[in-house]
Amino acid sequence: MRASRFPFPPRRLLALGLAAAALAGAGIFHVWTRTRVVVAGYQLARLESEHRRLVAERERLELEVTTLRAPGRLEQYARTRLGMAPPAPGAVVAVGTGGGGSGGAVVGAGSARTGPAEPASRVQVALTAAVGR
Repeated sequence: MRASRFPFPPRRLLALGLAAAALAGAGIFHVWTRTRVVVAGYQLARLESEHRRLVAERERLELEVTTLRAPGRLEQYARTRLGMAPPAPGAVVAVGTGGGGSGGAVVGAGSARTGPAEPASRVQVALTAAVGR
């Protein structure tokens, strides 16, 4: 028999090579998955921080809307910015349709029922002028 130059037979060398490649592949896979977990952790922390910031901003905006809708604030805005004032006494005339009409306060019925605001027609203005004399 002839002595071989390699201390291991080729089959055994192939098996050792495959085992080393499998171990190297498992090690690389492990490192890759760990880096993916770390990256996902950083993304999660960033998103949680952004969520907290957005929730705080939403609460601030809800408070701002509530403040701006307050009746006192609206009155102040109407007086200062829009130059509005309460109507002079006698400047408001209630015009009704008589019975079961579609809005407005009914004159002389003693009711405080109000409906949607509607523009006065020429007939209603003429009737108001005639009744007001």
